[in-house]
Amino acid sequence: MIDRLLCLIVTFLISIPTTERSLSAMKIIKNRLRNKIDAEFLTSTMIIYIERDIATSFNSDSIIEDFKSLKECR
Repeated sequence: MIDRLLCLIVTFLISIPTTERSLSAMKIIKNRLRNKIDAEFLTSTMIIYIERDIATSFNSDSIIEDFKSLKECR
């Protein structure tokens, strides 16, 4: 029982900061002026904001080329 309790405590200590960072990011992204953002767009924007260290390493030219290489929708 004590082992189980310790596992729960460790899990809470890890998950609480992650949740707080996510909610903080949502507060920054979704303010009064943009409160009608679609859920899918909000999720994508939050992921980019939270993982901004990785996102800054992307080259915009390569993203544009990848987008151009997609087949056109009919």
